[in-house]
Amino acid sequence: MSKLNLNASAQIRAYYTGKCDFRVTIPLKVDNEISDTQITVFSDITDPLSIFIKKIQKKILDHMGKNVKENKNNGTENCITKTDDELALRLSEIPVSFIRHAVDAKKYKPGMILNQLIENITKHNHEVYVQLFEEKYKIMVNAPLVHNIQLPSAIFVNFGVEPVKFHPLFTNMKESKFFWYKSIDKKQWIKVGDTIQYDVKENDLNHYLKFYCKLYSLNMLHILELESISENPVDTLPPFPSCPFEKRHCLTTRELSRKRFRVVSYNILADRYVGNNQFEYCPPHVLNIHYRKHLTIKELKGYKADIIVLQEVDNQYYSSYYKNEFNEMGYKSFYNRKGNCIPEGLLTAFKRDRYRLLEFKHIVFTRELERRKEFSHICQMLDNNSEVKKEFKAQNTSLQVTVLMDQSTKNVTIIGNTHLYYHPNADHIRLIQAFMATTFLNKIKQRLLREHKNVAVIFCGDFNSHFEKSLYGFMTQGTIDPQHNDCLKISPSGDAVIYHKFFLKSASGTPKYTNYTDDYKGCLDYIFIETNKLKVTQNVPVTSPEELEKYEGLPNEYFPSDHLALVVDLEMN
Repeated sequence: MSKLNLNASAQIRAYYTGKCDFRVTIPLKVDNEISDTQITVFSDITDPLSIFIKKIQKKILDHMGKNVKENKNNGTENCITKTDDELALRLSEIPVSFIRHAVDAKKYKPGMILNQLIENITKHNHEVYVQLFEEKYKIMVNAPLVHNIQLPSAIFVNFGVEPVKFHPLFTNMKESKFFWYKSIDKKQWIKVGDTIQYDVKENDLNHYLKFYCKLYSLNMLHILELESISENPVDTLPPFPSCPFEKRHCLTTRELSRKRFRVVSYNILADRYVGNNQFEYCPPHVLNIHYRKHLTIKELKGYKADIIVLQEVDNQYYSSYYKNEFNEMGYKSFYNRKGNCIPEGLLTAFKRDRYRLLEFKHIVFTRELERRKEFSHICQMLDNNSEVKKEFKAQNTSLQVTVLMDQSTKNVTIIGNTHLYYHPNADHIRLIQAFMATTFLNKIKQRLLREHKNVAVIFCGDFNSHFEKSLYGFMTQGTIDPQHNDCLKISPSGDAVIYHKFFLKSASGTPKYTNYTDDYKGCLDYIFIETNKLKVTQNVPVTSPEELEKYEGLPNEYFPSDHLALVVDLEMN
């Protein structure tokens, strides 16, 4: 082993889930070459140090290229087989210990629980080191963490810019510092801004931009400094082309009033899903979020909707762009991250001058499954199939519910907004999710009927299911045969009783395409309405198959998303 600066540090990050990760960069000699290698170990905060140390030792062995016998532990982490004498001998050759103070080197006992070690650092301000071979690394707990920081590939004059895919963890964002600089040659830099978002000026044209940040930890004890320089100089955004959705705008030229109202449902494609060459047919500047977000708002403005529900809205761009745009358009908007943890999610917006908000809720299906009485039947059904329950509980699928009262008619509308699990072989999981959603919506409706005469449910979203699949039949028929193949996956004995109490139909019909990429082309999105409460006065047709088939896929210069917006005019019976 070679020597490292003793100021080098290791980092432990403890998450609210009861997990933690440990990271340290050490020099390892592999194939007679010494190189810095980052060791990352995941563990439960309830593990004793002895288990934690063995995981570190084993990771070092793995990086040194030795053949280590391993088993799967909880599907994510390798566990140590204590009876393996050969493995135990190899691990003993890698001295790892946790010590208090670098000088006296007093070791913590192997039976100490990891969470106690973390508390010694965070609550009692102990200086704790991990000793690997002869080197000591001071441990920092919950130092700021950023997995990615980069500037957009295209930056345009007169538009805001901010780092993309920038999601700091364990960071005090209010106290952190942000700066922007510009340069013609990337040598001499001039400061131009000091906020996380920068409004690009005319005189920035043809300049490169640099973003620099100083991130403080939540306890203000640790600092992380990062910077990113734009790949290309600032350019001017060319005028938007004439887009096919403008033909749809010809059918939405005026706002509706009295009993009629317009609803839009749209998966706008989160920026976090455009990497990995997924849309190679789309030019980079067009795929850029700062092009697509402006085109999305241009499209939405033309629909003059009363209620808008969106899926795959980036958390970052809701805060910095969409929220303000909707506000200026006269909408009140609500946003929730998927599962309260993924940096994209659901948005519901409604006209402030037309509706009064009665209530708003957001639930994550897996977290509510065992908390609410109305889901007891579903919970019991899943308890009888551990594999399906495990698969179901691994998802972060959410449901937004917005209850609105029309201030002129006093009619009450319950708007459900969701984005169901995407996997093509998970129709049975989507059935359970839809079962939960309709159960929850019905409970809210029954409660509201005690106080209001006219109450109607509208359930919108990206259901990730073609209309020939089981979910569509369940939604429109109210139940599904327990002998259906998807039900038998849930309950092999054929007693999966799945139902809802609404009379529903797809107000937007079943278009040939609502999602159009090179990987998949089909109908996945719907606006379900109660047929005994609402009627469709206009279903604005989506872009025709003939028009879409001119393109390799969406998004492209004319379409900001890989999905199409659904637009319907409704009237309360």
